[in-house]
Amino acid sequence: MAKVSSGVTLTADFYLNNFYQANRSARKAAERNKLSANELSYEDARALKRAVGKLGSYEFSDEENVENIYSTIKAFADTYNNTLTSSAKSDDTDLSKYSRQLKNLASKYSDDFKKIGITVEKNGTLTVNEDLLKTKSVDTLKSTFTKDDSRFISKTTSIARKLKSNTYDALYQEMTGNGGLINITL
Repeated sequence: MAKVSSGVTLTADFYLNNFYQANRSARKAAERNKLSANELSYEDARALKRAVGKLGSYEFSDEENVENIYSTIKAFADTYNNTLTSSAKSDDTDLSKYSRQLKNLASKYSDDFKKIGITVEKNGTLTVNEDLLKTKSVDTLKSTFTKDDSRFISKTTSIARKLKSNTYDALYQEMTGNGGLINITL
């Protein structure tokens, strides 16, 4: 992750690129269609893990650039939505299970999210009202997103790890076939 001084404000797009640093094309709608379901799920799971890690790393103090926190929350929501969408489309029962866990977790915290301008939609995706979010103080955001205070962060991290591991295995199998050897056709 990029270390930024408190005087520099970065956009949600910057953070989204950072979360998808290993495969930035996975964050673009037009490029997502070119990836296999397993590739997409893997990239989304890795990005979600990075996004949750970034949110959990903030101290949510007045010394931090609050605009960067807002941008990170917006990029987190986009990453979460991508992950939810790609894992829900998968034929893999484990990925579908993790998708349901993410939905249930967001639903459980929907009242907390609503207070800061994030709506949990019926399909489980998150919609950020940036105008409302930007009216919230750092203290209001702290209980929702810090590692120490938030069960949401720790549980999302756990689900992201499981998703990443599961999708890695599926992607490896896709590349190697059932025999465990890479199948290269010339």
